[in-house]
Amino acid sequence: MEKVVYKAKPNGVADVWLRNNQHEIVQETEDGPTGYEADEIFCRVDAAVILEKEITADFGFWFDQLKDKEEGCNADYLSIETYRAEKKKEISQICQNTIYAGTDIEISSGKEHFSLKDEDQLNLFGKQAQLTAGSKKLEYHEDGNPCRYYSAEDMQKIINGAMKFKSYHTTYGNSVNMWIKGCAKASEIAKIKYGVPIPEEYQSEVLKDYLAEMAADKEVK
Repeated sequence: MEKVVYKAKPNGVADVWLRNNQHEIVQETEDGPTGYEADEIFCRVDAAVILEKEITADFGFWFDQLKDKEEGCNADYLSIETYRAEKKKEISQICQNTIYAGTDIEISSGKEHFSLKDEDQLNLFGKQAQLTAGSKKLEYHEDGNPCRYYSAEDMQKIINGAMKFKSYHTTYGNSVNMWIKGCAKASEIAKIKYGVPIPEEYQSEVLKDYLAEMAADKEVK
């Protein structure tokens, strides 16, 4: 009994049967039934999008995802390219939200938190221009607190810390996308989460430098 039966029809739809937990029927009486039985799932896919080999290569994932679905459902959403596109969109959104949420930066008064929404980033570019022009104290605010003056030294630390935080997450997100691109199965893509270590073969040179610097900072602390 085949695990995957794939029958493409003239209308471009393929009927697919997935069979798992196959076992031989125990013949209880001399004239009882013989053969094999299995847990079976029936679904349909676009034959131009999903080939039989994709389902066969990722059989366990497909069976697990479809076991509670309605019989004969459309399973195009399980295609590797659909998962690839959706995962890239998910990673991009989380990366943006992480950057917008901001970071803690250590300055002379202690640790303060600064969000990095688009307007915050523009404000910091403006502060850098003020510093370049020679300003000695600059008005800015920590999240949830009123505006106050920061020394030029503290303001530079805020700008540097904020830009490094943004650059790291942008670089990390780009490397995650390379990882997603390199996956050969939807099940591999489904396991990728933002923040997990990226396999070395998908780490850009820039990300490797960031990771080495972060590791060195941890050793110092």
